[in-house]
Amino acid sequence: MENNLQPSQVPEQIERPGILSRLIMVFSEPSGLFGKLTGKTDWLIPLIIVGLVGGIINYQTRPIYADGMYKTLVEKMETYREQMPAERYNQIMEDMEKKFAEARENPFEWYYPPLWFLIPFIFMAIIAVIGLMTGNFMFGGKANFWIIFNVVAYTALIGLLGDVVRSVMMVAKNSMYVYTGLGMLKPVNDGSFLFYLLRQVDLFSIWRIVVTAIGLGVIYKMKANKFAYILFAIWVIFMALVAVANQFIGGTIIY
Repeated sequence: MENNLQPSQVPEQIERPGILSRLIMVFSEPSGLFGKLTGKTDWLIPLIIVGLVGGIINYQTRPIYADGMYKTLVEKMETYREQMPAERYNQIMEDMEKKFAEARENPFEWYYPPLWFLIPFIFMAIIAVIGLMTGNFMFGGKANFWIIFNVVAYTALIGLLGDVVRSVMMVAKNSMYVYTGLGMLKPVNDGSFLFYLLRQVDLFSIWRIVVTAIGLGVIYKMKANKFAYILFAIWVIFMALVAVANQFIGGTIIY
């Protein structure tokens, strides 16, 4: 029997890309990727990559962060030296020196690997909840949490790329003060709100937010800019709060 179906009548089949193709597409063709992340466990592969690579990066750069933060906290403590008894001041400095000496030695603890995966999972879940609330409740759409989680997990690979680039720069300069964004406009830590704000404005973070908005737009079949406005607004508020907090605790909040 002849097939009398016209080309327009043939059901469209969505070809699901392989794992390697998906990892590449999040950088090169995100709009073509997210509609194909239909499995409720597609987030596992990017989570494993982010946890493993990110954990190794954090472990390798920990001594550099320890040196940078120690110098910052010593300078901060100097401003309070006249406001406390000498004995109390010396005890605090001694305890702090012991803590940072251990961080410089960088012993490997058993609980590091679980945290490498748990912390990214929690952050991804928070962003996914924001996306779900925005799409389902604010814009009246309908999507499954785990499908949104797929989007968030894959866009986290963009943030991971930024971490890799900055870790290479940190090792090359032997300094925690490296930037891939507006932090280059004010690279020296002067303890100001502007410094702590600018160092958070990173090109990879902006890229990640834009791609996340694209993914949510694809999932909800809405314009991506609707989600971009919400995500950028939340990001700006978060950066401002972190910048204010860092003014009081010496800039030790780094994410």
